[in-house]
Amino acid sequence: MKKLKLIPYLALVLMVVFAGCTKQDIAPFTADPAVNFTSKSTEYSFLTNPGEDHVQEIDVHIVGNATDHKRYFNVQVINDSLTTARPDQYEIIGGVVNPGEFKGKLSIRLFKSPELDNDKVSLHLKLVESEDFKKGSIEMSDFTLAWTNKVIVPAWTFYRFFFTATASTAAYRAIVESTGVTKFAVSDYLAVGPIGAEALGTKFGDYVMQWNKDNPDNPLLHDDGTKAGEKIVPIYYTRSKFE
Repeated sequence: MKKLKLIPYLALVLMVVFAGCTKQDIAPFTADPAVNFTSKSTEYSFLTNPGEDHVQEIDVHIVGNATDHKRYFNVQVINDSLTTARPDQYEIIGGVVNPGEFKGKLSIRLFKSPELDNDKVSLHLKLVESEDFKKGSIEMSDFTLAWTNKVIVPAWTFYRFFFTATASTAAYRAIVESTGVTKFAVSDYLAVGPIGAEALGTKFGDYVMQWNKDNPDNPLLHDDGTKAGEKIVPIYYTRSKFE
């Protein structure tokens, strides 16, 4: 009988305890805004840039809330073996996050110089605290930027289906010279579609075939890669013109 009388009392105690644990007592999670790079490195080539400089933008991701005002973040050059650029070869413009955005961009002006025809230089950067941001995770707080006048051969995934099967510096240079295409990733393929991709491939193929026809003793050859020394063989070309 005593046990039965205790039940209402215990229920009342539990109601009081849980009533005290209202939503107002549970503090929402908050964190100081921080900034992380979204990748670890990138390279830029002045191959198709006739100018003397280039502003390279590097993406960052924001941890925390968006705001209604512009915010700024800072980087510092790490003077280690990954930094080979001289101070006169670049200018750090700064990092900006626009109002309402969770992504921002770091802008760095790169300067072209004759020595980059045969070499490349690089900067090893790290995020540091600013008035608006703390640096983010250690793993994504540093970034390496390199630049050169030489050709930087991109991933050959989609090139192999429409231009030539094997990657090389000479093949990539011929693609750029004949079509103006400097990158051909999945987004570029989707933008032009299969017919447009074949048309670009044919433009490149006709360039190669015409060169070889005009220069039988000096055909276009792969200068590096797995087919170094062998002829560049296009996937598409105007067969009625060259066969």
